Amino acid sequence: MAGLSLSELRARLGLIKKSEARLAAMKTAALAEYSCRGGEGLARRVVLEELQASKQQARREVETASQLSQVPETLDALGAGEIPEAHAKQIAKAASQGPVDEAVLVEAARREDFGTFSRTLRDHQHERSGDDGTSLMAKQRERRSFSFFKSPDDGMFVLNGRFDPVAGNRMEAALADEVRRLRHEGKDGDQTAFDQRMADALENLVCADTKDRKPQGTTLVLTADWDAVNQKLAGARLLDGTPLPVSEALRLACNADIVPSVFDTKNQELWVGRKHRSATEAQRAALIIRDKHCIGCARSAVWCEAHHIDEWLTGGRTDIDNLVLVCKSCHHNIHDDGWTVHRNRNGAYELRPPPKPYADYPAGQARSGPPLAKSQSRSGALADAIPDAIPDAIPDAIPDAFPEVGVTTWQPEGSRQLLLS
Repeated sequence: MAGLSLSELRARLGLIKKSEARLAAMKTAALAEYSCRGGEGLARRVVLEELQASKQQARREVETASQLSQVPETLDALGAGEIPEAHAKQIAKAASQGPVDEAVLVEAARREDFGTFSRTLRDHQHERSGDDGTSLMAKQRERRSFSFFKSPDDGMFVLNGRFDPVAGNRMEAALADEVRRLRHEGKDGDQTAFDQRMADALENLVCADTKDRKPQGTTLVLTADWDAVNQKLAGARLLDGTPLPVSEALRLACNADIVPSVFDTKNQELWVGRKHRSATEAQRAALIIRDKHCIGCARSAVWCEAHHIDEWLTGGRTDIDNLVLVCKSCHHNIHDDGWTVHRNRNGAYELRPPPKPYADYPAGQARSGPPLAKSQSRSGALADAIPDAIPDAIPDAIPDAFPEVGVTTWQPEGSRQLLLS
């Protein structure tokens, strides 16, 4: 591997992806045929013995093979190495839940990464449901589950659950709020790890004494377009992009405090200058809707903090165009490791790492600067192999003809934002 150039390594990874897809198609075809001849029980036993899988994995493998056998176009594209296995499984699962246009989804799977394709698939299911996604939401609700058991290995308790998008978003918001409260109440030098604090937050929420404390409230952010012609809401979505039936949005509104916000009006405190150091509630809501998630790693917005692009200590203002959403880890990267905030041509903010002082070029190519340290091998230096000569403008030079790499521009005019508390 050490003698390969970056382009050769990339080509090898592409070949591996195609090979994995073809093998997955072969396995699917073999399992589906075995299940057809001998039954699902025998097929699971074969998976246990031949693939050395767990019982749960065996059940999933046979179930997936059955689903994929019902979507021939998807299986053909997988066998040709044109789409990844994960994309194919998503299409097959969606087809088993309701009507889909398989050809449209396969074409999208050829060009979109996993996250983008997941959103495309979700929107497609919502549009094809024929009832504004109500039946889809009901099916998701039916699949909710939760298990709680004591591990025989160490006596620790293990929790595992699946929740519909509305319940999941509400629970995530409640946990994030409790984690922030615990962190702020922590003493100086508190070394509690994030996952430990998550466990503490869940325990507090579940075991709270409701006599002395009100149930934990959550802030659930919904966005919806205002249909001016018909004078009604349309296109309701959760913060993570999940489409919601308007009936579900109205149901949530019945049990919530609603703060309707049109963020291009001057009565919202989005530009407060040096009046406040911390972001206001209105600013945080606007940031969540604009940035949607951490601009560095895409972590959910409920776990993010507001960061001043121009630092407060050096005169920066607490204005909406000087604030971005970042998670705690990315916030650390900015303040301690030299990462910087940039705005691309689409208007979206992003984090970029500091430039490398020297770059390790592929074997056989000339390079300037001092040689690599003796302790640094060629293979270990691949992560540093991007030349620092690449200008910052390159990421902004992506042609408009490729919308799949773009991000939504912050232009809220004409949309009403609903904050449900």
